[in-house]
Amino acid sequence: MQLSLIAVGHLSAEAVAPLVEKFERLEVLELDVPPRDDLAAHRAEVNRAVDAAGNDWVVVVRERESVDDALADEIAEEVAAAKAWGFRIRTVPLYAGKPLRIGSQAGELRLFHRRHFLRRGELAVQGTIVRLNHALQAVTFASSEEHRQYLMKTAVPHSALRRTLLFIRNVLVTRSHDANTLRYLWIEAAFDHG
Repeated sequence: MQLSLIAVGHLSAEAVAPLVEKFERLEVLELDVPPRDDLAAHRAEVNRAVDAAGNDWVVVVRERESVDDALADEIAEEVAAAKAWGFRIRTVPLYAGKPLRIGSQAGELRLFHRRHFLRRGELAVQGTIVRLNHALQAVTFASSEEHRQYLMKTAVPHSALRRTLLFIRNVLVTRSHDANTLRYLWIEAAFDHG
């Protein structure tokens, strides 16, 4: 089996090592766009990368994301079976080594057959799209202190009142109650990324 991997930003070899074991040929194409940007905003670059792919199946992995063995197995099974032309893959952000409970669970179109890839509008394929059971893992910050230090360098602090109100709003929106996610939201509420 063969697979083309579009790397959005810099990827380490360890991040995709399980894919190397599952596929006899893994071609890596680098996409030079900011890793956190919406890929639909960079359609021309994405289309060029898909056109340059030498294999029928394409998977997209962003900087700081990694593929575990279970996801690599599932990707290999789905590529071999070809029951659908596109697959959504969720991303689980890891903060201080634990998963964050924020964001959408629907996932993004990350694995697709290039002949069915639609070249206009949002990222889509002509045909069926299915969500994979396993998810990519994305490392955010290794610790809350690293997170705080990063924001102190790059963002502007909020007042105590604004921080508290933003934190309460974010907790209500995300409906998160685990300590790790609450710690993340509290630190994020302290700074304006504007």
